Amino acid sequence: MKQKDLIAQLEHTNDRLWSYDTELICTCVNSNMSEDYLKAFGRRLTIGSYVLDDVPEPLFSVWKERYQRALAGKQFTIVDHFEIEGVPEYVEVSFNPIRENGNVISVACSSKDISVGKRAELRLEQSEANLHAQIENTTDSIWSVSDKYALVTMNSVFKREFDRVFRCDLHLGEVIIDYLPEPHRTIWKDRYDRSLAGEKFEIVETHDFEEPPVHISISYNPVLVEGEIVGVACFTRDITAIKTSEVDLKNALSSRDKLFSVIAHDLRGPISNIYQLTKLLKKQKGDIEIHQNALNLLANSSAGVYRLLDNLLNWALSQQGIIELKPERHQLKGLVHSAMEAYLINANLKRLKVKVDIKEDLFVVADKSTFSSVIANLFNNAIKYTSEGGAICFDAIPNDELITVQIKDTGIGMSKEQIESLLQKNSIKSTLGTKHEKGTGLGLVLTKEFVKLNKGQLNIKSEEGKGSIFEFTLPTGP
Repeated sequence: MKQKDLIAQLEHTNDRLWSYDTELICTCVNSNMSEDYLKAFGRRLTIGSYVLDDVPEPLFSVWKERYQRALAGKQFTIVDHFEIEGVPEYVEVSFNPIRENGNVISVACSSKDISVGKRAELRLEQSEANLHAQIENTTDSIWSVSDKYALVTMNSVFKREFDRVFRCDLHLGEVIIDYLPEPHRTIWKDRYDRSLAGEKFEIVETHDFEEPPVHISISYNPVLVEGEIVGVACFTRDITAIKTSEVDLKNALSSRDKLFSVIAHDLRGPISNIYQLTKLLKKQKGDIEIHQNALNLLANSSAGVYRLLDNLLNWALSQQGIIELKPERHQLKGLVHSAMEAYLINANLKRLKVKVDIKEDLFVVADKSTFSSVIANLFNNAIKYTSEGGAICFDAIPNDELITVQIKDTGIGMSKEQIESLLQKNSIKSTLGTKHEKGTGLGLVLTKEFVKLNKGQLNIKSEEGKGSIFEFTLPTGP
């Protein structure tokens, strides 16, 4: 082939082409390579020149090693990166030894500009890295399957939970439904099929593999490529806290509605009595016995209204979380006497024997207001469920850094089921007393909450027909 024909072929390409002999002298070069050499190193690469002229370190040593490796008979390709204005950023360079009689006499080199493809590849790698970081930077499970149910992607959360629940070691590429026992296999397959048919939907599941049960929301989303559904992307969210809050809110609203219904009913009776008794006192003149009975009934009704309104106010404050506690050191016996005083008239009307069997030298650390509410409510409760002529006793048992305060009565008692029901959170329950006294059940709700606020714990001991013991603990020091 004539030299001008060879040169014409070398110029009929966008690649950079050159060759060199065993002395690293350029034997052939096209204009693309010559121009790039000029932009990079300030001079053109020409036939007869040294292929490393004016090449600075560390490029000189790197390229000299490559040239010599090819002269040693190695055919290879490398990808190189340049940050030189006017020169391709990424190039793919091939080194092809030329042999004569079995000996390498020269090397032909070609350099292809792969900048566009390489940058796209790097962007894809970065996108994949970002996606991987995103799906790993969550406590939710994320995974996707192909239209054949093969696992395409999954984060570590999904793998850990799947392996834990179904006792397997799941890997990418495996058919996920093959690892599922019935009925889960059928359920999951049906859901994948729905999404593969184009439906985007969400399912809420309750898992009782452990206590307490876990509620999760699973989202199924078709994966489209060029308008064709090729798989399903799935995401889960743990909504246990939300579900629990919904149940708590529902119970709270139910309790509130019940409470206000009872309060509206129970306020009407005592207030009506007060109104009627005051009218009677105005009409009746001089009959001391009638006046005394009316005054007793009036006092009883007034105490009931006061107690109900006091509990209602305390409940409202506790629901808003604005009760300000002032824990101070108090003599226990004096605190109990002060708290129960307003309700002694109700005990006297039922001829109940009330005894405070607490030693003078016992002291507790408590908030006076909330403690008084606890004593008042438990005392009133004992009065309500103790028959005429019965007994109520206040006692205190010191134990290390705590004192157990007890309110014992000889009343009607309770079953185990009733006790468990009363101790449930926000449980508002009430039954008629021994003389058909009514109540809202709010007092015990407050008692449980106020005992807890004072760093104590409420306990109930009782047997049907044998009375009850309501007891709670209080600290003796800060």
